Amino acid sequence: MNPLNKREFLKVTSLLGAGAAVPAIAAGDPATPPADPPAESLLDANFTSDSGRGFGSQVIHHGEQKGFQVTPISQDKAAPGYQRPGNLNNPTVAPLLRKIMEMEGTEAAAGGPCGMGIISQTYMTLLKPGDRVVAHRCNYDWVMTLFRDYLPQWGVAVEFVDLNDPGNLAESLKARPAKVVHFEPYVNPTMEVLDTTSLIRVAKAAGATVVVDNTWLTPYLLQPFRLGADLVIHSVTKYIGGHGNAMGGVVSGRKELVDRISHAQNWLGGLLRPMDAFLVTQGVKTLPLRMRQHCRSARMVAGFLESHPAVARVRYGGLPSWNPQAETGSLKGFGGMLGIEWKSDAVHQGLGKHVRLMVSETSLGDPVTRVMQREENKASGVPPRYTRVSIGLEEPEDVIADFEQAIAKCQ
Repeated sequence: MNPLNKREFLKVTSLLGAGAAVPAIAAGDPATPPADPPAESLLDANFTSDSGRGFGSQVIHHGEQKGFQVTPISQDKAAPGYQRPGNLNNPTVAPLLRKIMEMEGTEAAAGGPCGMGIISQTYMTLLKPGDRVVAHRCNYDWVMTLFRDYLPQWGVAVEFVDLNDPGNLAESLKARPAKVVHFEPYVNPTMEVLDTTSLIRVAKAAGATVVVDNTWLTPYLLQPFRLGADLVIHSVTKYIGGHGNAMGGVVSGRKELVDRISHAQNWLGGLLRPMDAFLVTQGVKTLPLRMRQHCRSARMVAGFLESHPAVARVRYGGLPSWNPQAETGSLKGFGGMLGIEWKSDAVHQGLGKHVRLMVSETSLGDPVTRVMQREENKASGVPPRYTRVSIGLEEPEDVIADFEQAIAKCQ
């Protein structure tokens, strides 16, 4: 059997969502691409809408000022009712926060200047010397820095635990109670898929506050608050804004906790600014459309890479070879993030120098496909010769072609 060329491969991998099997056909055989599942098939089944409208309709209309289809920009720092940093009083920031509250099903929300800004504000508000945090062994790099280098300086103990097994969390909390349990359901950068429901249940049973960073999956694919989490954090710089043109962070969840964070912003400083909120609000209105495309394209690219001779393993939540629950788990999609373990140092080190369409830069979650070379970190589960990839909104055929030519130049 001859190997499939790119066009033939794409004909049989035009699949939406996670866990779809790729049929094996001989090159040149006629093939009919499977029909895409219904448009809403990736939406978290826990979503409910007070209006009775679907997710896409609600995210467009919910929270807007009466009579406006496009959120007006109010830069007035003394707007009526805007006497303190309570973002829900700002007529430009408020629509975005209300949309996130609706999507996540949360009681309150506060905005910060970026994802790390709101994470730092959250922990500086909730923790005091003598408290303890249990976190997954791997998180976003700057969260790891906060937990590893700074919280201990302030008298807060942090334990990193492999949360792939919820039993490890139970053992840690039994040995010593924790004030907070923190994790990402789809882990940056290792692509580990954690059992969010079980981890929340174990943490809550032990009396811990559960903080979930839902940046990668967004409320379209997962709504942790509806599963029992106390706080849900988003770097809206990423998928929620979706265009790489604004920065912001949002924490939403239990009103009592969010009110404390919002109040602390008076002395901490650092708010979600109106211009950024305006741009993110326009971006979030297309969130379901973009996430479906990110999921579809990432699944196609992951399937191609999985069969490439230069690749040792592809880490993508939608691949059964990486995530055994890809087809049977509660998540219906995994967004655009995937990881590649290369067989050779030459490809690992050279890929970013030879890409033409993709860019070798940090950040993620916008229309541009990005590759990022990572260093091995055994403690965090980052393997050797590893590249993190954020699949954008380009045509997946073109992303695959760029991988093909870049890999060929490295060998």
